Amino acid sequence: MSEEIRSEGDISATAVAVAHFRALETGRDDRLFSDHLAAHFVETSGLPIGSIGLSDVTASRVYQSVVARTKFLDDSLREAAASGAVRQLVVLGAGLDTRARRLALPVVETAYELDLPHLFSFKRRALDSAPTKPIDAALTVIDVAADLLADDWGTHLVAAGFDAKLPTAWVVEGVFIYFTSDQNAQIMKQLTQLSAPGSRLLAVHFGVGSLEEAQSKEMAARTEQGGYGFKSVVADPGDWLAEWGWETESVSIKEFAQTLGREVPYLEQPGHEVAWLIASRLP
Repeated sequence: MSEEIRSEGDISATAVAVAHFRALETGRDDRLFSDHLAAHFVETSGLPIGSIGLSDVTASRVYQSVVARTKFLDDSLREAAASGAVRQLVVLGAGLDTRARRLALPVVETAYELDLPHLFSFKRRALDSAPTKPIDAALTVIDVAADLLADDWGTHLVAAGFDAKLPTAWVVEGVFIYFTSDQNAQIMKQLTQLSAPGSRLLAVHFGVGSLEEAQSKEMAARTEQGGYGFKSVVADPGDWLAEWGWETESVSIKEFAQTLGREVPYLEQPGHEVAWLIASRLP
């Protein structure tokens, strides 16, 4: 599926496909999470992705990866909120993320979703017509239209009401891989400056195995043709994030999926992880 395919509202096919994978998982008897808004996003997009059935994707690395990373980030965010460790949520490159609307997050009162303006135009229209309403009406969700490659995205976030003095849960799911290492360093520098002690960073990134594994390289080449190439990897998330003072635990998507009874169908060797799931804390 090409990133160049657009629906009304200028939403990428990739974002819709990820939502469809969440919708398919929601329909399973053995589902690992529920996202009852996802199918409506797909329907509203007008793209034919909704015709892809569960039997078409159960052996798909992309589907299984999306499911595993969704489960990991959901659980990590719930844990942080239940412990009282964080007071606000920020989703960078939010896309069609629905966590602020489908997870009960004690203590968290405000969620900020940051993305480009055209994304919010589509998302608001879809949410307004959705049959499923947020489960946590007490959680206020604020749209922040900003470009993560611009130096002032943090300024936009603060102007929207974000309080840098409060511990924050940052979710960065499908973002780092599309930026260069230097661009990610700028994002992390600003994110850390905005983070109070006790803040959490929950993220996904590619590992060096993605540069070596045949299908990963093929997927990267196809994505480059669509305009959004995979641009960076990290060998060790702990080493990478220590530069900004974060304490990190990480696991590969493949390894985590196996703990759930799922299999991401590629080979992976220690030290050559294909993709990382990251949970970090700022002391």
